[in-house]
Amino acid sequence: MPMHLRFKLAGVALTLGGLTAATCHVFAFEASEEVSHVAKYARFAEPIYLVLFSSVLLVLLGWSEQHSLQLSDSGRVGPVSFVCLFLGIICGDLLHCILELSVFPVLGSMVPYALPGIAEATYQSAAVSNLIWAGQVLMFLGCVTTALSIRRSRFLSLWAAAPLTVSSMLLGLGLVPRFSPAIVPASMPAFYVSIAVLGVSVLYARTTSKALAATATK
Repeated sequence: MPMHLRFKLAGVALTLGGLTAATCHVFAFEASEEVSHVAKYARFAEPIYLVLFSSVLLVLLGWSEQHSLQLSDSGRVGPVSFVCLFLGIICGDLLHCILELSVFPVLGSMVPYALPGIAEATYQSAAVSNLIWAGQVLMFLGCVTTALSIRRSRFLSLWAAAPLTVSSMLLGLGLVPRFSPAIVPASMPAFYVSIAVLGVSVLYARTTSKALAATATK
């Protein structure tokens, strides 16, 4: 596949997936404590988490393609940023989507009165909470290292690093228990917006790569 088409694929996947995931996080909400509201929660929450799940997979696809394109420019920090963001998104967000799409709907249909308590106990369990916390740490490190790798890139614009820097600060504050309840709901949409901006930068880099390819053939 020509390089400029690979840039287009990565850019579209990151932009579309990032914007959609950010929108889903804005509209995501927690289950009500009242049993009468559980059915309404499932009806509205499940489609949101289904779209979020698809968007996160699209982001991971675009991130993998973008990393393969920028591997030669990013130096040692490139593989670190790829691993941190890839694993961070899986543990910090995709795991949450899987629980909301598979486990909780089944429990809600069987024991709706117990769903809020089960959901709270699940997220507070050591295994799940540690995985999500580790994912958020990796996302924080991934934003920092990705912003640094953009400075080394021949194709990506430096302005793409600014949203990632802001996102890394929000994710870092979200790791502090004192600020976590207020910061985490805002940090996830901000993170995916920064991914979408990175996708726009990749689409812009497509023009540069196409021009370089045309020059090389002359």
